Amino acid sequence: MLWGSVFVAAVGIAMGVFAGPACAQNESLGQDAGHCTLKDHIYTCDGARFHEALLSAQTVAIDVHNWDGVARVQVTDLVTKKLNKTLAQPGMQADLVFLMIPIDPSGVMNGAVDSDLGTLRIYTSTPEGRPAHLLWAETYSGMPDLPWPAVVRGLIRQFQAHFQIK
Repeated sequence: MLWGSVFVAAVGIAMGVFAGPACAQNESLGQDAGHCTLKDHIYTCDGARFHEALLSAQTVAIDVHNWDGVARVQVTDLVTKKLNKTLAQPGMQADLVFLMIPIDPSGVMNGAVDSDLGTLRIYTSTPEGRPAHLLWAETYSGMPDLPWPAVVRGLIRQFQAHFQIK
């Protein structure tokens, strides 16, 4: 399991996935052009502005790890069936980019303590189809031993409840 986490982190760093949000931040203000602020490692985003961007978006790119078929299928269902958006072809500009990544719990866990397990981040898109400005960050917390498919389901349900998506 440790090697899997190391591999995921190495791939994420190589792809720039984990550095993406930090690159979009204006360090002096903690403000992103996508209207999110970062304080104490927690993103706070403007829900009304994100909702406007979500409603006006027509195409969406999905960014998950290649090995993560569970997240790819569930995010694709969310985007195409629940949000009625078209999937952008790889390398093409989309209106939004949906990025889902696991958060590796750190430290020693004692007792029943919830940890952040996964995050769904939604960005504007560069002309090449990569994430640009952070518009929304949804984080799912639970017991550290929760399997990834359950985290993905919980994260999507939480996002849907937040924006009343049926």
